[in-house]
Amino acid sequence: MADPFWGRLFNHQQEKKETLFEVLQRIPIFQDFNQREFAKIEDILHHRNFATGEAIVREGEKGVGMFIILSGQVQILHAGTEGQSTILATLGPGDFFGEQALLDESPRTASALALEPCQAIGFFRPDMLEVIDRNPRTGLKVIMRLSQMISFRLRQTNRLLKEARERVLLAERQLKEGQERAETGVIGNPTSTNT
Repeated sequence: MADPFWGRLFNHQQEKKETLFEVLQRIPIFQDFNQREFAKIEDILHHRNFATGEAIVREGEKGVGMFIILSGQVQILHAGTEGQSTILATLGPGDFFGEQALLDESPRTASALALEPCQAIGFFRPDMLEVIDRNPRTGLKVIMRLSQMISFRLRQTNRLLKEARERVLLAERQLKEGQERAETGVIGNPTSTNT
């Protein structure tokens, strides 16, 4: 007869692994992983705890990898020119950031700050390179999904830049028309005629 205490203890540990597997399956980089592939990378994932107000990454520092939030809230901030920070996003469980650092070690373009006690998983560039060396098929999956993610985000950024440019051009055109009306003394709608 099995001891119910030990049975629950081991079942709880198994449930915890399945939960981590399920969380990571929602992250595009790991989305196509099966249990066997996940087991190959599980040992290189870094579990981290962050206190309220603690910086997870700092803008300008060398990027070394990405973070996946398991619990808590994280604010992504960009330092302004006058010392003011702009909030770019607030992220929660299942969200991730910093994936571009898996491809290059460029300086971080924003800071990430824990808004409350936070648990996260770190997946770092040296570990990814090790996966590529040890298991090229698994490494290729990671690289392909990472490329797709970055491509998607680049398309989103291009769309946002295009929309912003169109708004600026419209505002410039309206300003120019307003200045021309002011110079000619036309007030109101210049297309209407009074008879």
